[in-house]
Amino acid sequence: MKMCGLNVAVVGCGFVANDHLSAWKKTKLGRVMAICDLNEALAKRMAEIWRIPKYYTSISDLIENNHLDVIDICTPPQTHASQAVQAMKAGFHVLLEKPMTMTVKDAEGIVKCEETSGMKAGVVHNWLFEPPIIRATKMVGEKRIDEVISLDIEVLSTKYDSMAMNQNHWCHKLPGGRFSEMLAHPIYLCRHFLGDEIEVLDVNVSKVGDYAWMKSDELCATFHVGNKFGRVYASFNSPRDAILLRLYGRTAILELDIINATIAVLSRRERKRLRKGLDSFSHAAQLIKSTLGNMARVSVGKWSSGHETCIRLFAKGLLSDDKLPVSAEDGLITIKSLEQMCKRIEDEERHDQTNY
Repeated sequence: MKMCGLNVAVVGCGFVANDHLSAWKKTKLGRVMAICDLNEALAKRMAEIWRIPKYYTSISDLIENNHLDVIDICTPPQTHASQAVQAMKAGFHVLLEKPMTMTVKDAEGIVKCEETSGMKAGVVHNWLFEPPIIRATKMVGEKRIDEVISLDIEVLSTKYDSMAMNQNHWCHKLPGGRFSEMLAHPIYLCRHFLGDEIEVLDVNVSKVGDYAWMKSDELCATFHVGNKFGRVYASFNSPRDAILLRLYGRTAILELDIINATIAVLSRRERKRLRKGLDSFSHAAQLIKSTLGNMARVSVGKWSSGHETCIRLFAKGLLSDDKLPVSAEDGLITIKSLEQMCKRIEDEERHDQTNY
């Protein structure tokens, strides 16, 4: 398939749709022709803000009345499978916001429909394409960090997280609640850097905050990935938002800050007082260098968010009939671990309530 550009429709007008609309606008590889949401007033307002020609309240009407190449699905994850299958059967490629689905069964349905329809399905695993992750991936690939043997991920949010603080948000009705909406990120990062199937070893949750509608708001999970380990800590009680990674290799440690877009290499250090001082200076210098580089890229318009890079690569993959950056099969592998974790969370929450 060779195309000059993509005609796109976005389904779902929630917060994340703005990231998708911005990304499509910046790629210049596709034009958003229509938008759809059950809430007509919201769909109309988004169409006006983003200057989109048409808006709909039904995906069926959207499909029937437009000549499209891609349907970009930004609705809650429990609706993804039915919408993706409907779109692919109608002859459209689909792009799915993460998580791909909430169950393995639904994810397998998308993969199967992709095979039978001949259409392609991609998933937005946007943290894979954040600048520090891209740099770390390159460093690992070039053996500048020799064999990553462990990965720590901290995903910290304040109590003012827009989903957590809204008791009517759809995420609270999912198995695993607010955690289930965001855990796909650390899962696919663990697989990306540790390079094997993930075995969920343990999931522990606790309740610290005062939102009655959240059964738990602190989480610690461990993974076994081949002969390596991964750990995730997530919180909705942090004094600030932060996404921090530490990759432990045999020759060095990589420290990544996704929000501040910085990266630092902590190499082997001699146990001498002078070396400690030099090491601190080196660490500070690397953070300054990252920050100045970010400022330079922003100033010349070369900065791209994870959503922008992922969607640009998705569009290029379709236009060149090439591999997608994150395939439906990749999404399925992530959902297998996510489903396990959500069941563990529910078990933990039931256990805590029983003890209480």
